[in-house]
Amino acid sequence: MLDSIAFRFQKFAPLLLRFGLATVFLLFGVQKLINPSQTTVEIQLLLNFELADAAALSFYMGLFEILIALAFIVGLKVRFSALVSSLLISIFFISFLVKYGFSISPDLYRDIGLLGASMALFLLGAGPWSIDSLLRKKGYESR
Repeated sequence: MLDSIAFRFQKFAPLLLRFGLATVFLLFGVQKLINPSQTTVEIQLLLNFELADAAALSFYMGLFEILIALAFIVGLKVRFSALVSSLLISIFFISFLVKYGFSISPDLYRDIGLLGASMALFLLGAGPWSIDSLLRKKGYESR
């Protein structure tokens, strides 16, 4: 019985992944723009950047994360956005590991979950309720 219910609603999986990841990326991006000092310090610690360089990187990362979130919300270029978000998450995950090694930090393991969700979205695609799907139906290829 649960299998038939899950099969019936399986088409909602990409939509839920898109909205979940969009929420995370939107909150992280807005946080970087509203409170840049926190992220700037983290970038300085992880990458040994100068203050001005870390502040600029923090600002542009905030904008970039908001753009990824918007792409996920509307379902435009979702596979590309998921691949880019996976790369972004991987870079910070590896930077954290190189700097601090393995730890029991929840931030470290949150990133593993986000990476898994991004890769799943890359494999699944945008789903039926997306601009990508609409463009595909009209004969445009959005990949």
